[in-house]
Amino acid sequence: MVTQKRLTIIVLLVAIFLSTFVLYTPKPQGAFEDVFSTMHAMETIAAISQDQHSVFDAENHEAVRLYLKDRLTTYLGASNVIEYHYDRSLITDDIVDYDIDNLLGIIPGDSDTAIMLVAHYDSRGHVGRSGELGESYGAADDGYGIAVLLEIARLYKDRHLENTIYILMTDGEETGLYGAHFAATETALMSHVGLVINIEARGAKGPAYMFETNKHNDQVLDLYREANYPVTYSLATAVYTVMPNSTDFTEFLAIEKNGLNFAVLNNLYYYHTPEDNYANVSPSSIQHYGEQIVPLVEAFVTHEVYSDVDYFNGTHDDVFFMLFTNLMIRYSEMFANVMHIVVLLALIGFIVLLTMNKQFSFKKFGKSFGLFGAMMGLFIVVGFIVAYVIAFYSKVPFSVTYVKTSFGDLPALMTLVGLSILCYVIYHKRYQLLKTEMMTAGSLFNLLLALLTGFTLSGASFLFLVIGLIGTSLLWFDHFVKHYRTRQIVYGIAVILSCLVLVPILYTLHLAITIGGLLALGVILSFYLMVLIPHIDQQATLKR
Repeated sequence: MVTQKRLTIIVLLVAIFLSTFVLYTPKPQGAFEDVFSTMHAMETIAAISQDQHSVFDAENHEAVRLYLKDRLTTYLGASNVIEYHYDRSLITDDIVDYDIDNLLGIIPGDSDTAIMLVAHYDSRGHVGRSGELGESYGAADDGYGIAVLLEIARLYKDRHLENTIYILMTDGEETGLYGAHFAATETALMSHVGLVINIEARGAKGPAYMFETNKHNDQVLDLYREANYPVTYSLATAVYTVMPNSTDFTEFLAIEKNGLNFAVLNNLYYYHTPEDNYANVSPSSIQHYGEQIVPLVEAFVTHEVYSDVDYFNGTHDDVFFMLFTNLMIRYSEMFANVMHIVVLLALIGFIVLLTMNKQFSFKKFGKSFGLFGAMMGLFIVVGFIVAYVIAFYSKVPFSVTYVKTSFGDLPALMTLVGLSILCYVIYHKRYQLLKTEMMTAGSLFNLLLALLTGFTLSGASFLFLVIGLIGTSLLWFDHFVKHYRTRQIVYGIAVILSCLVLVPILYTLHLAITIGGLLALGVILSFYLMVLIPHIDQQATLKR
């Protein structure tokens, strides 16, 4: 017979296992003619990544440009391929010794309104942030993007389209977004663009995240629902807006174009180094780009409604996150702020109810916050030490946002899991009597964070609302429902829902900020553990 403790462990492991399904990448497709083909895409990547081809490698850079021009011409015809040449003297914010040359392929539709697909063909040639070596072969960054663009050119070259496709291959992205900047100044061209899809790579494998949208994103998210295996979190868009990073997409946002930005994140230690080469590309990741982007193109070019160039001008921003494979939760900022207030009032109501019944101790409540502070401090200190040691061992500079090493994944996992188990053991042995007050304190803290971020960084608010809502719901449920089997089921659902949101977020943030951000991941984890530890302990000790 399975004991309650073992059942709790099983539920927790199942929850963690299910949470990984969100990050699924599809099986690569062979050389099929009527669907997106990873094999065709990899042929393109193999061709353009034979040599380093930054703007500083003039001969190789020109060879790649001519190869891409030839491929576009073969698919679309010479009359539908336009070369844009920008003299170096036009770059007024810097002194450069190279010109900028963009390529534009056009697949005309009945309407002039176009979806613009963007990727850059120059590779990284100069040293960037700490740990970056430059001298990249550009297989992933941005061979992935270029390969996807050529696949779309191949798929749609002979189709009758309602709306037009622009395929823009930009130059000089790595040195200053120059190609995208000049493209954005082509007023006549851009006046026909209804939607921009930018394809990037900040790594070499893993899922292709849709990590950035335009302001007032409700309309573009309607289109994104067409994607297969979507992976996206409004948290990424929210954080990206306050970071100094930029891509070609930045230049199109600056002229108020609407769109979506995609990138893989895993294997960041290959990014902007000679390891960004054909040997390290991921066929499954390439397929994931295609699975998401091709359905968006298909919808755009076959529906007359998108002929309105202003169709994607939205009215508000949405908060969104993945709950499971192909299941995206999405709601408006206004709804989010209403939910924050409603759930917070429900929690306050619970505190008032228990206080009136003399079942709530404010002394224990205060002690719970102290325990939370100690737990969060433990994660910060240990996380910092582990990250610093890994950076030292890897012989790369330490930063809380960027440590370029291949040794970070397992230490990060072991640290977070080990500290979580330690916190649970300490709670179980010494602080079980704080259960109600600790869950209340944890829920309150998260709901206040949700309320704050709802008005300042709305895309991040769901991270705190989810656990605040779960904690508040469990507190009310525990107070009124005593049926053993019902409690078992509800407790299990609560753990599964928490993991479905938290685990992919922690993994994604780890990929984005590397092990240097381990202390930040620990802080976020501690927000959830403050609610989940007493809940899981109660579940493990549940009696009939």
